[in-house]
Amino acid sequence: MERARLVSLAATLALVTAPLAACSDASVMHMRVGQCVMLPAEATATTIETTGCAREHDAEVFYVTSAPDGDFPGADALNKQAESECISTFGDYVGSDYLTSSLDATWMIPTKDSWAQKDRLIVCLVRPLNHSKLTSSVKDSGL
Repeated sequence: MERARLVSLAATLALVTAPLAACSDASVMHMRVGQCVMLPAEATATTIETTGCAREHDAEVFYVTSAPDGDFPGADALNKQAESECISTFGDYVGSDYLTSSLDATWMIPTKDSWAQKDRLIVCLVRPLNHSKLTSSVKDSGL
């Protein structure tokens, strides 16, 4: 049975890379599991605002992987890889099955421009289905 919901932001949140911009901003090339973040309003970004998980935030990084080297595979192929890997690892981090969870998965993928700068990271994010704010980590929450 397939869950009838859209994976939010998946096709539109493609991020480009840049060095660390400020104390509370992190380069999208340096995201790590467990970071809590505020999602950018734009479809592409070079940095993403990070915050402590006890503070209000939009999402939490739960898995980071890399696309294989080679020519830019295109957004569709990267989204397909991201969907497969993010959904399959969701339960290990959250502690509940993706299909029954009150949380959703989304991801950030390289753009063609960032690919040319050696960006291969796919960053999986977990956020509430209703896009409300989180105020604690969702790791092993069972939500």
